Amino acid sequence: MKNSKRNLWLIAIVGILAGLLMGMWVGSQFLPRLKAPQFSDLSGEQQDQYVALVALGYEATGDLDAANRQLEQLRVPNLQLLLSGVLERAATRGEGELQLSALAKLALAMGVPEAALKHYLPTSTPPPPTATPTATSTPTLTPSPPLPSPTATPAQVSVAQASATSTQTPTITPEPKPRVVSENTINVRSGPGTAYPVVSSLDSGASAAILAKNQSESWWQIQLADGKLGWVYGSVVTVQGNTESIPVASDIQQPPPTATPAATATPTQPAGPDFRIVARRLWSVEENGGSFSGPSINCGGKHELHIKVIDAAGNPLNGVTIRSIYDNEEHVSGEKGPGMAEWILYAPGNGVRIVRDVDGHEVSSDTMDASTDPRNISNADLISAKYCTDDSSCTATKYPGCYGHYSWEVTFQRSY
Repeated sequence: MKNSKRNLWLIAIVGILAGLLMGMWVGSQFLPRLKAPQFSDLSGEQQDQYVALVALGYEATGDLDAANRQLEQLRVPNLQLLLSGVLERAATRGEGELQLSALAKLALAMGVPEAALKHYLPTSTPPPPTATPTATSTPTLTPSPPLPSPTATPAQVSVAQASATSTQTPTITPEPKPRVVSENTINVRSGPGTAYPVVSSLDSGASAAILAKNQSESWWQIQLADGKLGWVYGSVVTVQGNTESIPVASDIQQPPPTATPAATATPTQPAGPDFRIVARRLWSVEENGGSFSGPSINCGGKHELHIKVIDAAGNPLNGVTIRSIYDNEEHVSGEKGPGMAEWILYAPGNGVRIVRDVDGHEVSSDTMDASTDPRNISNADLISAKYCTDDSSCTATKYPGCYGHYSWEVTFQRSY
């Protein structure tokens, strides 16, 4: 009887220990996946609303430090890029002038170039004209020139009068004429469009005076250092000075007809798109701000797309226009370093392709699909980024996975 009771006690103790060990194992597998909600888990529309509220608060208080702390709660890597995107989407939705102005002012204070915000910033109001004093006002006495001494010579009298006159006439400094500055070596054409022939070029860093513009203000007529006239595309140059008074050119001729190639001409254009994807990569767990807890993954908070554009020789290429597929947002390579551009990826991701070359002509391009939905990411990409180890483990972790929090990088190369 005693042996039977002792055996029952042993069985009970073993059962309790087994239950504790099982509970600890289950907790180690699932508890690391639980985390408090973060600002970065907001949807794209909710993040836009939050940024708009921060901008309105900054306009009311002028407290840039407070606005910066509030935006840092979103845990985005580039606040300038975030503000530019929110402003463009707000303008597309037709938001009010008050909200667009507040967003533009905050973006300017956070370092976004003023040239990218000029359509949203309020136009400064000139000061009111100075009132003409009435007849009862006390007149301002102008000191008379000193009288020459009785012994002064005629020459001394003339010098004294000229000196007095020069002190009474203010010197007016004329406003400098607006100019363009080239960021790269660009073509100068005979008219405002790529259908016009190239007549010269503008070296990287060179500048030229602006004489006129086309109707849409997308091309500038300039005068080169040698006196020649030509046209440059507005997106590939930086404008210095006030261009409001620049006239629209009235003598723009139609471009010459394109010559028909001979029947025996051999095509020289390479097959395939003008810009090809030569490298693409999903960021690893650690690169995206995540970590491992045993076999479990703690998802990172980043959701970015980094784009590099290079020429046929592999050199960084600035001034190329990149457009997103789903919202038609555009960025230009070189904004984030030589040949570089960036996007914030809102769930479920986005796609991008190159639409215009440096001189503004339209091009064909491969398309980069930068998904943040793991169900649309290949197992090969997930395994390469260490989110799983084989097809079986990838399938098991694809939903919810790290939905909305994946980052990519891609390189486009010009084929000509």
